[in-house]
Amino acid sequence: MYGILFLFFIIGLVASSAHAADDPVQKAMKAYEKHRYEDAARDLRAALPSLEQSKQSTARLALGMIYLKNGELHQGLAQMSAEVSADYLKRLSSDRGAGRSMYSDLYLGLALLEGGKTAPAQTSLEKFLAGRGDARYKAIATIALGTAANVMGDKQKAQELWGGINSSDPDVKTELAAAYSRAGLAEKDPVALCDEALAEVKKGGKPLSLIAAKNCLGVYARAGAPDKGLDLLQRADLKSYSYREAISKSKVITFYDIQVLPNLAAFYLQASLASLEKAASDPQLKGIASYYVGEAQALAGNADQAAKATAAFLAAPQMPSQYRSKAMVRQGSLQQQKGKQAEAIGIWDELMRKQPGDPELLSDILMTCGRLRIECPRIAQTSAGVVEAGDGKRFAMLNVGLGRYYLSRKDTAKAVSYLEAGRDKGNKNKIESNDPVMLVDLSDAYYRTKKFSEALEIYFEMSKQFPEVRQIQEALQGIYSMEHKSAGDVKIN
Repeated sequence: MYGILFLFFIIGLVASSAHAADDPVQKAMKAYEKHRYEDAARDLRAALPSLEQSKQSTARLALGMIYLKNGELHQGLAQMSAEVSADYLKRLSSDRGAGRSMYSDLYLGLALLEGGKTAPAQTSLEKFLAGRGDARYKAIATIALGTAANVMGDKQKAQELWGGINSSDPDVKTELAAAYSRAGLAEKDPVALCDEALAEVKKGGKPLSLIAAKNCLGVYARAGAPDKGLDLLQRADLKSYSYREAISKSKVITFYDIQVLPNLAAFYLQASLASLEKAASDPQLKGIASYYVGEAQALAGNADQAAKATAAFLAAPQMPSQYRSKAMVRQGSLQQQKGKQAEAIGIWDELMRKQPGDPELLSDILMTCGRLRIECPRIAQTSAGVVEAGDGKRFAMLNVGLGRYYLSRKDTAKAVSYLEAGRDKGNKNKIESNDPVMLVDLSDAYYRTKKFSEALEIYFEMSKQFPEVRQIQEALQGIYSMEHKSAGDVKIN
């Protein structure tokens, strides 16, 4: 909320006297405030070419903020999908008999590989390759085996597996491009491979597959080519499935690509950085843009760049105090990631001494502890006392911080209790009234406590703005059905 108010203040300083109702930046930030990130980014990006030069930097800052929040959300969605998809696919793969799914081995292998479980991923992929299967998906499995070999240090085997692939199929070519990109093989020119494959699809008059879209989004993100990715994103059907296997007339299983959500997260963060760095070239916006650059770099895992941008923000004059506090919490986080826990705790303790009982500060620190998966019992205890004595939206934020912290500690009962307390009671699953990242955390807590219907209700609402959550819905529904031997009580539309 403070970010929106501060940006509106900047708009008043640098924009012309256009009516707010007609101003694309203010329209976009109102959509951002309601967490409609896709709508906000699409409309503002479309308006950029027609904006006056004096408004370009402000628009770039707003666009960078929007992409940043979308990237953070998709990181959470990717983690949730990895968790529930692996669970669902393990259950499918463990079936025996004539009705067993053959493709569950492929998608389980891909999910395990994405989750860093390389050895079991290899076992599942090899099992799929030993059976029958479509040539395209056999090639995808072989490429994934090459990636697994590369991760385990056997680069020669990886090259042999990749070198034996027939890439005449555009989808397979994009899989190969993605493998080269993830392995850092710039000499293989993965961007050119994606460009070729997409041109072949267009020339053939075929619809863009989600396989090609997610692969090339990842390639373009890693190559720092967000404009190519944005154009591709407009053509992609993000709720589409990867493969549909007909086991019998009455049993059809739909499989989704586990890499869609992490690739979207990486892409949105790259798009955010590109836009924010353009905004930072404006002297009037350099300070506040540096704050968001630091946040984006931290989310992208670039600790050194995050530290540099955060230091630049803290050195800037006349920045809002609440932003300075948030930046210092981030500084503590970066110290913790370097193994300097005493320095991190020292920074946070000093902030709490200066701002005793501040619910937003405490929430920021708790969320950081949760994200880094470190124990912060004293801060949690202090926060619990503060939240019991307070009420209102500022304290709702602290409930969310406590909920995220306890979720990271795997204390799901406390996580559910605090996250539910932080949710808008009148619009409990509406993204316009709740931070969607918080809703994803709550869905995770529900999943861990086997409250599948409650988790599905969250994604039913979220799917209205983010159709790519379909893969999470399907996995949750599948697990629910297996647990209760029924079709479930929440319908997916």
